[in-house]
Amino acid sequence: MKKYIFLVLFGFLFFNFNINAQSTKSKNLIIQVKDNNNKPIPKAIILFDNVRQKRWTNSKGFFKTKLTKIPKEISAFSPKIGIKKITYNGKKNIVITIKGGKDHYTINDSNSKNLSAAQFKTIYDYMRGQVPGVTIDPNNSINIRGYNSINGSTTPLFVVNNTAVDQIIFGDIVPTSIKSITVLKGPETSKYGSRGANGVIEVKTY
Repeated sequence: MKKYIFLVLFGFLFFNFNINAQSTKSKNLIIQVKDNNNKPIPKAIILFDNVRQKRWTNSKGFFKTKLTKIPKEISAFSPKIGIKKITYNGKKNIVITIKGGKDHYTINDSNSKNLSAAQFKTIYDYMRGQVPGVTIDPNNSINIRGYNSINGSTTPLFVVNNTAVDQIIFGDIVPTSIKSITVLKGPETSKYGSRGANGVIEVKTY
């Protein structure tokens, strides 16, 4: 009887071990990144659940890896074109198409729908509602539509008079000193490299 119980327990443990081994078994994944014209995008950054991978796509736009953990989302980012995030469907071969296109918007004295910058306390108040595709929450966190977290943040790059600055300096800009604000998305951020991964806000002051 003891021998029978031992065999049953051994069989149960062996069965569970096989299940666990299969669940942790690595899975091959091949990602091809293309643009709107169906051309491969080399050196595109790949992210699994917003975690940047160590390698890029090769010259033919392919990224190959072995998954030990199945991601929920996969993102492909090209500084020259833009970013695309998809929900992973579990397949071995997937194609991610990054849609580019010129996309920027500028507000200044001539096209601002507000009467005077003097009525705004901060640059955030000045921008709210004036720039399509840009949202600013009550805590002054800025998000440019179409951009998701690349480095664990959705904060765009701030450039004041051609110099990159942090958000503290950006937030100290007096609305009456603003000459223009330009929001860049897509290919136009390429001149800033990976720093423009979440879009760019350029400010010119008097």
